[in-house]
Amino acid sequence: MANIVDPRAISFTGEKARIAADKIAQAYYFAKIVVDEWFAEGLSSVITNSSDDIIEDAAYFGDGRKVVTGAEVTNIMTRCIDLVNDMEANSNAKLNTVLNVAVNPER
Repeated sequence: MANIVDPRAISFTGEKARIAADKIAQAYYFAKIVVDEWFAEGLSSVITNSSDDIIEDAAYFGDGRKVVTGAEVTNIMTRCIDLVNDMEANSNAKLNTVLNVAVNPER
């Protein structure tokens, strides 16, 4: 097996590829926590999947962020569920690929 010693490859691996793996792993772990809470707390029955129902968080009271609807939050939860399912499919095949490169996956 030949070693890759090109400085561009070394720099890219340390500054981009490993960081990308960390961020993907962190996104997965955070999505997993959020999905678990969503189901454990039964939040789908509280946060209705409706574009007419507005979440009255600080954004609603004018903190500068966009106001969100129950449908938008439900859609984000669907994306979180998609991410978790995709990473865990086929005995965690994609997750293991990411974790093999990640340095700081932060569970």
